[in-house]
Amino acid sequence: MPKTVRPEKSAKKQRGLYSIHPWEAHHKEKHSEITAYVENSGKWETVLTVHNTSGAAPETLASFILALVHEHQNKQNTLHDAMNALELVLNDCLNFTSEQAIERVVRNIKKVI
Repeated sequence: MPKTVRPEKSAKKQRGLYSIHPWEAHHKEKHSEITAYVENSGKWETVLTVHNTSGAAPETLASFILALVHEHQNKQNTLHDAMNALELVLNDCLNFTSEQAIERVVRNIKKVI
């Protein structure tokens, strides 16, 4: 009986830059700097400088930007994990590893919803 050939597993895609660590805000006297860990350089770098606006202090605006970035990253991580779990099921059928991955993704999706 001929052996069935499974399709090659696709290489895992790298996540975007700055995804290893959450971004940080450093508040100075007249502005705030948002820094992120840049994977290519292996160090923290300033990615945004926030100045006073007519209605928001730099600390407030920097905190708002950080909240948006972190929320987006959490959703991206959940989608990435869901895609990997789906690939496990499609490529290897349902097994213990894929079952565990699916349960983890379902828990994370429920947190987001």
